[in-house]
Amino acid sequence: MYLASCVVKRILSVNAVPLATLQILRSTIRNYSHKKKLLDILNSMPKKVDVKELQGIRLARKEKLRKYSPSTVYLQVLGSGAPGSPRSLYVFTEQARFLFNCGEGSQRLAYEHKVKLGMMEHILITHKSWSNVGGLPGILLTLQDTGVPEINLHGPAGIESLYYGTRHFIRFRDLNINYRHYTENNGIIGDANDPLSIEAVPLWAKEESSGESSEKDSLEENEEEVEDLYAHEQSWIKKNPGLRRDYLTAEERSKMHEESRKCKNLSVAYICRPPPKAGALLLQKCVKEGVPPGPLLGDLKRGQNVTLPNGKVVLASEVTAPDDPGPVFIVVETPTVAYLDSLLESTAFTKYQASAAGDGDLAEVVVHFTPAHVMKDPRYQEWMSRFSKSTSHLCINEGSLCMGSEAVHRIQYKLNLLSEHLFPLLKDQSIPLKKIGDNGKDCPDNQNGINGNTLQTGTSTESNHTTIDNSGTSVLNSDLTIGPIHQATTLMTYHIRPRKKLDRSSELSLTPETYKAECYAMNNFTSALEEAKLKLLESVGNAEESNSYPNLIFLGTGSCIPNKTRNTSGILLNLSSDKSMIMDCGEGTYGQLVRFLGFSESERVLRQLAAVYVSHLHADHHIGFVRLLLARRRAFEQAGVEDVPKLLLLAPQKIIAYLHSYHQNFEPVLQDFNLVANQRFLFADLKSSESYVDIKEQLDMKNIDMTYVIHCPNSFGVALTHKDGWKVAYSGDTMPCEDFVRIGKNCDLLIHEATMEDELEEDARIKTHSTTSQAIQVGSDMNAKHILLTHFSQRYAKVPLLQSAVPDNVGIAFDNMKVCLHNLPKLHHMYKALVTMFAEDYDDMLEKTAKKRAARENLKSQVESLLAKNKIVGNPMKKQKMDSV
Repeated sequence: MYLASCVVKRILSVNAVPLATLQILRSTIRNYSHKKKLLDILNSMPKKVDVKELQGIRLARKEKLRKYSPSTVYLQVLGSGAPGSPRSLYVFTEQARFLFNCGEGSQRLAYEHKVKLGMMEHILITHKSWSNVGGLPGILLTLQDTGVPEINLHGPAGIESLYYGTRHFIRFRDLNINYRHYTENNGIIGDANDPLSIEAVPLWAKEESSGESSEKDSLEENEEEVEDLYAHEQSWIKKNPGLRRDYLTAEERSKMHEESRKCKNLSVAYICRPPPKAGALLLQKCVKEGVPPGPLLGDLKRGQNVTLPNGKVVLASEVTAPDDPGPVFIVVETPTVAYLDSLLESTAFTKYQASAAGDGDLAEVVVHFTPAHVMKDPRYQEWMSRFSKSTSHLCINEGSLCMGSEAVHRIQYKLNLLSEHLFPLLKDQSIPLKKIGDNGKDCPDNQNGINGNTLQTGTSTESNHTTIDNSGTSVLNSDLTIGPIHQATTLMTYHIRPRKKLDRSSELSLTPETYKAECYAMNNFTSALEEAKLKLLESVGNAEESNSYPNLIFLGTGSCIPNKTRNTSGILLNLSSDKSMIMDCGEGTYGQLVRFLGFSESERVLRQLAAVYVSHLHADHHIGFVRLLLARRRAFEQAGVEDVPKLLLLAPQKIIAYLHSYHQNFEPVLQDFNLVANQRFLFADLKSSESYVDIKEQLDMKNIDMTYVIHCPNSFGVALTHKDGWKVAYSGDTMPCEDFVRIGKNCDLLIHEATMEDELEEDARIKTHSTTSQAIQVGSDMNAKHILLTHFSQRYAKVPLLQSAVPDNVGIAFDNMKVCLHNLPKLHHMYKALVTMFAEDYDDMLEKTAKKRAARENLKSQVESLLAKNKIVGNPMKKQKMDSV
């Protein structure tokens, strides 16, 4: 019965079977009688999505659509550029999608707002900065998963280093990424069949003399080779020699760095125009002219004059609407005033400004990624005034306030019903509140003090002075003729074809009464809520007690990729009133900090941030570090501190290769932190050194213990023992690990990953993660006083599945949850209320689990019945082959 056992263990625990596994299984049973029935069973199982098949479908669709000029073209703000939010502009046509800039968090907003990325072909970057490229890794992974075969990346040289620099922790197996230098084809992007004609316009900053070149030469000499976390997949590269290599030779790397240095002071603007579109046929005029139904109508639609049977000539121009020459829009960024001379001197924009030869060439809208303080410079305003006063201006920069996510507020309002101390309402007030009126319609409510959707766009007055933006401050400060200016908010849309101008109908609002009503509509919620609140009351205490130390704010509790309710890993550990550290720093960690604390308070926390700990080098645990580092420097500079103290970074040694690459090719970051490799904490030489004493003093710690855990190479667990006596252990990502149990013994709090439910134990083992019960058992083994489960698979976006009653010392972590040690004893009482609150999601998960279980049992029964009927037994050769599955 060995074959049956293998089938059950290897494939029946999952819904879908990889094609390679099916091939091995088929070859294993090829000599058995009744093999056709066994093969039929295997063939009936659902297969994992074939990315290659998806790519073929998309390519066929693309070829078909390219025959026509796009009839719908619009620009949609994805990320507004507000502090803590990404900045990105999504451009839609029927044939293809385009993305201009891709700030950190773009992937999460695209997921929440259902912005379809499947037909993305071009990503265009204006300038090399994290605010423009921080979301690229996440977006590229999403494009790969949706079957996009190829993406073209445009912008200054050196941008491609981002995906080469991340190759050891992010793998693009099925996506070919092509970097296109801005000078190719004389700056013309794409070809004649593309739905947008795009011209790249270089803007150069004034050269600044400094000693930076020698510093970079020195850095390059010391460049460290990265450790490829996917080295075991090198055979895949050999089998697919036609695909893009994800590594560079030393010569190629040197060439890329040299080109990147030359483009250090470059920003690229883009002039975009859809192809001309013939005017629509006016059927009423055709009838009036006596044109009969049939092929003559087709000739007129194609712009051909026709002769009727009675000899009358009908001119196509008289029965069709005017042709649409293709409205022009321009995307521009001048990062500093040093770029303004180049902007003013460029002649590429002239033919689309007020001096244009015809109205059809006037720019419809200019999208400004330029910082607000640069836009206020008189020279920049003078450039804006060169455009027609009919040209609109859309500003995507830090002058915006909208952080873009309604979903995080929705779940927080619901959780706040359980405890206003554990789940305080978010300080992000950038989305306007609305309340439900007596007629059931939404009514504006300005109690948050933000204009938001009610923003009135400035228009030219008698003094030709446009001054309004949504922060209430003046965009312009001179009397120049400039068209309407709109400060961006997420989902603000500008229609290019057909011309409908600005559309605010999709912009965000919050309706707290609706969110709460959704909870109370659940059966038994009221009684479950009252029961939970009574049991929580003693442990929560009053607001002053909830600010005791240490306390933890969970900034991300999901795994792998962010979704709209759970961000990727990040925990703010407040050690005292003036000292904090962050444990893991996934994408969007800084944005979560701003959303939870508000901008001013988050600036204060960044200035008191003593360290960042990174457990391992998977992207969902550290890709947000650069954004955090840059925000921290800005926080000090805003406070008037020029000599920014270095941040302590505790992370695997190999992180320096990625950070070094970013420093070389984008913007300087290495000067803002000191790396102490996690590996060093495993050896006595560090713990007996003055360095260890200094690190403990910086963090007010008595001991810092680390150990390897069972995940990818160089994965660590940590235990922090504070000088006041409390101890916190954090697992990072791992299977149950005895060494971690050892260092976490008798901790006050264990924070342990619980990626999967118990029924997916085999999946968890394959992916080297833990199930909920395994995580709880680790806590029991180390005699932890309290256990908080986190890092849930995104299938458990609302609440995880637990197989039995929650033990008294176990709690479930949520994004934007704040806990103190004295809160912990009663957290297990929340689970019943949570299951009731999210009953629909919980029932869906139960149904899926039940279907999985039934499918496994049914398949197991069929296989075992066939094998038993034929008395099939395994042999050593078959056993060895099945073990390889």
